[in-house]
Amino acid sequence: MADLDAYPDTTAPRVVLVEDDVDLRELLAHCLSSQGLTVATAGSGLELYQQIAKEPADIVILDIGLPDQDGYTIASFLRANTNMGLIILTARSRVDDRLKGFTSGADLYFVKPVDCRELAIATINLARRLATSPEAGEAQTLQPTSSSEPWILDSSRWSIHSPRGLPVRLTAKEFDLVVALTQEPGRAVDRTELLEKLDYANTVQGSRGLDALVSRLRRKIEAAVGEAFPIQTVHAKGYLFSAPIKQL
Repeated sequence: MADLDAYPDTTAPRVVLVEDDVDLRELLAHCLSSQGLTVATAGSGLELYQQIAKEPADIVILDIGLPDQDGYTIASFLRANTNMGLIILTARSRVDDRLKGFTSGADLYFVKPVDCRELAIATINLARRLATSPEAGEAQTLQPTSSSEPWILDSSRWSIHSPRGLPVRLTAKEFDLVVALTQEPGRAVDRTELLEKLDYANTVQGSRGLDALVSRLRRKIEAAVGEAFPIQTVHAKGYLFSAPIKQL
């Protein structure tokens, strides 16, 4: 049987398998684990969101027919808000279903029944490609609007205000990220230091979680205030807050 021994330069990818059929879920989880993958399981969209909130995965293997939310909707959410790989595993075999799956953001589309060894190798290869691809947003970082006014970080309200005074509420993780990047303005903060301060594991998964957090925060603030948030990617280093900021 093929397993991770065939891929000596690849650490075990973390997979979340989303399948509402309990027997099939347990069978697939056991089989994928036997191929060297680290597998967590979920029986619904809600359980998936809870899983990835605790720890981002490398790959999500997603059934379409879930009890609480349409799988295509989940796929679109994952593609828009995370950098995780996405494999759709479903009984729907029509061309229109496949097209809808890929349009929703799937990297791969498998039709049940599936050979577990084939699924495992496809998962490993996808995780490898994602791990070696350029960081999300590195080539697409928007330039902040030029302004002599500083951004303002309000610790009492967990919010940040743009130079034009527009406020954006931050989650705890987003707030901690901004604080970590602005303790020494203009200094590039090392990725390892950020992982430690934000309580991410110093692993491929943890690093991907950090990148996803930065990407989401950039999009959130741009949408709210109409200008790019000045977190810049510093190649082979980490991240830099590249604008004046005042902390209240």
